[in-house]
Amino acid sequence: MKTRIMSSAIGVPVIILILILSQLVTEFIATIILSLLSVLMVSEVLSARKLLKNFKISAICIAYGFAMPMVSFTRFWFLPFFLYIVATLCVMVFFHENVRLMDIAYSFFTTILVTTGVASITAMTTAYYHYCAFFAVLTMAIPWGADAGAYFVGLKYGKNKLCPNISPKKTVEGALGGIASGVVVAMIIGLVFNFIFGYDYVNYIALIVIGLVNTPLSILGDLSFSVIKRNLGIKDYGDIIPGHGGMLDRFDSIIVTAPFVYVVTLFTVVIL
Repeated sequence: MKTRIMSSAIGVPVIILILILSQLVTEFIATIILSLLSVLMVSEVLSARKLLKNFKISAICIAYGFAMPMVSFTRFWFLPFFLYIVATLCVMVFFHENVRLMDIAYSFFTTILVTTGVASITAMTTAYYHYCAFFAVLTMAIPWGADAGAYFVGLKYGKNKLCPNISPKKTVEGALGGIASGVVVAMIIGLVFNFIFGYDYVNYIALIVIGLVNTPLSILGDLSFSVIKRNLGIKDYGDIIPGHGGMLDRFDSIIVTAPFVYVVTLFTVVIL
C-alpha cells in the first residue's frame, strides 16, 4: 500500500502538469501523449501472450493503437479501423500456416478494447478543447476514486465475495462503497471546476449518472482484464509503475468507462 500511495503521489502531479500544458500550449500535446499511452498498453497486452515479437501481429496492432486516438475526433475516425480489419484479415489468410487463429483473435479483441477506451478520451479532450482538463480528470478520477473507496470499504466491511474465482479480495460491500465513492468524486470534480476554476455551468445530474454507471463499468473492466491475466498465468501486465504493475493494470477500468463518459457528452451538456 505504501508503494501504491507513493506511485500515485508522483503520477497524479505528472498528469496534472500534462493537462495544464495541453491547455496552455496546444490540445495536440494531450492527444499525442494519449496515443503513445495507447501504444504502450497495446504492447503490454500483446506481451502478456508473448506476441510482441510476432511482428506480423504486433506491427498492425501498434500502428492502429497509435492512429485511432489521433483521428478519433475527426470525420476520418473509421479509416484506421477499416484498415486494421483489412490488415488483420490479410495476416489471417496469407500467414495462416505460421500464425495461429487464437493469437489473431486475442490481439484483435484486446487491441480494439484498449484503443477504443483511449480514443474516447482524445475525442472528448479535443472536441471540447477548452474543457480538456475537466474531461480528462473526470474520466480518470472517478474510476480511481471508486477503486480506492471500494478497497477501504471492502477492507473494513467486506464479507460477501463478488467474484471469488477471479478476484478473491473484491466484495459486494466494497463494490457498493465504490459506487458511493464514484458519485462523491464526480460531485467534487464538478464543484472544483465550477467554483474554483470558474466554469459557468456544471450539470450535476449528468455527473451523478456518470458516477453511478462508471463505477460498475470500472469494476467490470478490472475483472475482465483480471480474467485475461488469470488465463495467461501472469500477475501484472508489466512493472512500469511500482506497486501497480503495468500501465494497463492502472488504466484497465478507465478503458471501459471512458466510452460511457463520451456517450453522455454526446447526449447532454455536462459543462460550459
